[in-house]
Amino acid sequence: MRLPRYNSTLIKGSRMNLIAKVRKPTSIFLAVLFLMAPAFHQPASAAMVGTEVLLAPNHNPDSRAYLCGLLSRKDLQRKLVLYGIDPDEARARIQGLSDEELAMIAPILADLPAGGDGTGFAVVVGIVILLVAIVVEYLSEVKMFPQLHSDEETQ
Repeated sequence: MRLPRYNSTLIKGSRMNLIAKVRKPTSIFLAVLFLMAPAFHQPASAAMVGTEVLLAPNHNPDSRAYLCGLLSRKDLQRKLVLYGIDPDEARARIQGLSDEELAMIAPILADLPAGGDGTGFAVVVGIVILLVAIVVEYLSEVKMFPQLHSDEETQ
């Protein structure tokens, strides 16, 4: 039993033609991507850690400097005064913190969001989505919200 032969004119303009057009750029992109993959790779390194390094207190001057740097900000000083705390007294208390207390406080402050609780970001994303929907609505042939258009436009 012979299988029917397909006419090449039936294939023109079909999905096969699209696949043939996309095949070469896709293969070039993937080849370049695979060749660049080792450039982003960093080899792992391991070393022995001594007991004295693990038992030594964490003398991290960056934590203390980071907290004092936070206290030098004017908006934070105003907020401290609003709560009834003198900024100089807060700076003195930071200098009196032990290394264990600094190691406990600094990562918590570093993980806090800088701009608040994230509602500003949600509002901006909502506005962008709304603007995109409005642009698509007025530039598209198919109207998603027909109540926004007058009767002359929809007919």
